[in-house]
Amino acid sequence: MSQSVSLREGQAAQAHGGTPHVVIIGFGPVASRLAEELLPEVRSGALRLTIIGREDRAAYQRIRIGDVSVGRVEPEDLVMNDIASLQAKGAEILLGVEVTALDAAAHTLVLTDRVLSYTKLVLATGAEPILPRMSVELRRGGRIDSELRPTGYPEGVIALRDMEDALRIRRALERREPVVVLGGGVLGVEAALAVAEVGLPVTLLHRGNVPMGRQIDAEAGMLLRRELMRAGVDVRSACDVTTVISEDGELTAVRTSLGEKLPASLLVTCTGVRPRDELASAAGLPVKWGIVTGGDARSTGTREGHADVFAVGDCAAVDGRDPSGLIAPGWLQAEAAAASLRQDLGLVPPPERDASGALVEFGTGTGTAVDAAASADACGGAAESAESAEAQSCGLDVVLMKSKTLNVACAGDTSQDPWSIDPWDSTAPTVSTWSDPKHGQYLRIVTEPASSGDASAGERLVGFVSVGMPRSAAELAMHASRGTLPAADRTALLAAEHATQEAELGPEDVLCRCAGTTAGMVQEAAETCCRTVEQVSAETRAGTGCGTCHKSIEKILATTGVTAAS
Repeated sequence: MSQSVSLREGQAAQAHGGTPHVVIIGFGPVASRLAEELLPEVRSGALRLTIIGREDRAAYQRIRIGDVSVGRVEPEDLVMNDIASLQAKGAEILLGVEVTALDAAAHTLVLTDRVLSYTKLVLATGAEPILPRMSVELRRGGRIDSELRPTGYPEGVIALRDMEDALRIRRALERREPVVVLGGGVLGVEAALAVAEVGLPVTLLHRGNVPMGRQIDAEAGMLLRRELMRAGVDVRSACDVTTVISEDGELTAVRTSLGEKLPASLLVTCTGVRPRDELASAAGLPVKWGIVTGGDARSTGTREGHADVFAVGDCAAVDGRDPSGLIAPGWLQAEAAAASLRQDLGLVPPPERDASGALVEFGTGTGTAVDAAASADACGGAAESAESAEAQSCGLDVVLMKSKTLNVACAGDTSQDPWSIDPWDSTAPTVSTWSDPKHGQYLRIVTEPASSGDASAGERLVGFVSVGMPRSAAELAMHASRGTLPAADRTALLAAEHATQEAELGPEDVLCRCAGTTAGMVQEAAETCCRTVEQVSAETRAGTGCGTCHKSIEKILATTGVTAAS
């Protein structure tokens, strides 16, 4: 049952040693991770936790809602938290609730039906889609109706962002009518591929010269465009939607900047998102395309109450940088926020000890976020946590395209022209490219000297793109977070790619990049207590992010003699 108190009552409770109250606004994957981090303190009664969700459902793997839209999985398959379990552990959950105002100085929130006070506040409000500007042509009885005036876009224009969007798309796809996807970023490409994979006609329109032009170089983009066409996607480059045509209130076609009229009962717009920072902005917190925070997830605001506000996930601009939109950095922010909250509230846990009583030492050599946060907590400092999180996040953010028919991975900057680089410049980057267009394969690796003027320091990875080469993609993604190279000889990757179809992970190799879970951790879970992918995910967090590691989890389960029911 939610507790609503006035500011004076809340201050009085704190003055008399009342239990500190942490409120999280938003209930997406990052907020879910933060809640898990704080549950030990909630269970012990040292902390009150309230989670306010705008949607009327528990946190789910938002990154996989495209699978829901084409009917591959059901909404309940993506649920990350059991509401009853969270409530049983002491958390208060408010779903379908909108926060309309924040008073940081007074430490209060205005909800639709109450005023709620807090000790510490975490904003995990995510991002909202940016809808393109398009004119609307209204038709009735097969003719343009000049008497009608558009009041918005017709039924059938959808931005794929949340579960309700996915379910609307699924209902539209059941009619098996033409689909148009607008946007050539990774989300647009994934959406178009998903529709093509279920056998429906789909056209991808994008404004650039090649799909994913902001993430990959031009040659990789040319191959990607051809592979999309091979998969059944009709691709239009340097193209936009100028007009949507509505017949009796429903979408029937779109007009493009190329002068074409394309039939469409569904237009899926994947044209970018903007951080939901309006609540923070209205409260006077610093915002810059997101709520500006430090590495400890705390707002950089200097007014009264600003130091008690934190932000994580797609709404957070860490050190003023644009939010990445990726799940792994968001989880790092959740861990940093949890450590900061514990430090502020005097809830730093004692150092962890094993069964014999010896102090457990957490190494950070694996490059996992889990080790970094655990090490910082054991040392007892939010500052150490922030530094560890920053150290772990200094690598490259890897984009993995989720598709059953096409493997694409990229990270960093691969746009350098190899023929414009001075080969006698010892500080210049090195660009290595391998291409086999006939078989749909492409690989580019960009490195630079690890230390200027010190050749013995070797090189570090600054970018890569892989198309149709899953082994190389897995190997490079694993090293990208550390900025290291899997092999000094780039051709070794090519040899390994063709020697085996799947990378063999060692116990210390990271299997799930989102959660930082190693293959050894999954192996141990499979051998001791887990029989399904879901159980492994609950035990180790592997597979709770983008879901691309599910096959690897299934393989490990199979090797232990377990049937992987997913």
